[in-house]
Amino acid sequence: MRHPISLGVQSDFIVSHLESELIDHVDYAVYRTPASPDFYFGNFLALKVPLSEKSRYQWEQAFDQAFEGVADIRHRTFIWPVVEASEETDIRGFLNTNYEFTENHVLAMPSDALISPHRLNTEIRITPFGDDESIWSQWREIAVTERDAGHEEAGYRRYLAGREKTYRDLERAGYGDFFGAFSGDRLLGYAGVFALNDLARYQQVQVIPDFQNKGIARTLIHHLAQWVATRASRQIIIADADYHASALYQSLGFRLAQREGCLCQWPGYVSPGH
Repeated sequence: MRHPISLGVQSDFIVSHLESELIDHVDYAVYRTPASPDFYFGNFLALKVPLSEKSRYQWEQAFDQAFEGVADIRHRTFIWPVVEASEETDIRGFLNTNYEFTENHVLAMPSDALISPHRLNTEIRITPFGDDESIWSQWREIAVTERDAGHEEAGYRRYLAGREKTYRDLERAGYGDFFGAFSGDRLLGYAGVFALNDLARYQQVQVIPDFQNKGIARTLIHHLAQWVATRASRQIIIADADYHASALYQSLGFRLAQREGCLCQWPGYVSPGH
């Protein structure tokens, strides 16, 4: 049974539409960002059939054919809407060959459904990044320091350079911006939000460890949700299904719209237990 590509993938295009291309096939769509080969979630197959419809070898062959000729692609990524509770059993062959599996919550909210929290952090100053190099410099170093395990620094900085160019190009074109939470001139946390065709998508919600659990993320998202409401009637945010952020976003009015499965294999990553 075929289904549309996931809502998360559809909203990804809001952020990458200036540089990416989406090529439709019968069983999947190819999402390509050739200028950013280190962007694992900008170069992937978006499945329109259950993962179990093909073997791991067949999916890998489809990925390799789709990205043949795209320089410096060294990973494989597959994303699909999770529609069957039993589908997780189909990933064992991938895990045995050093894929990382994550399940995401795709959360949606009508812009007029925002819930104001009982308490906001009133000690921080929230301001857009714009083209302020001193802010972007802090963003880079926080992102490198807090990157997930398994990503070597040089490759991650290449990935960040591509993301930064995209975000700054989007800001200059009027699609949205990144916003920072500051104490003085120090960046404590940040998040981005961009809108296209009446739909908004959030990016990279992050608070540095020493300032977590102080309401900064909640205050940031509440501020951004109000800001982008004049640009989009519906808002999308993605959260790891196993992370507390999903509950935080739902406390602000976001609701679970879809579960999204993702498998990614990249050089240097080893699955736990292998």
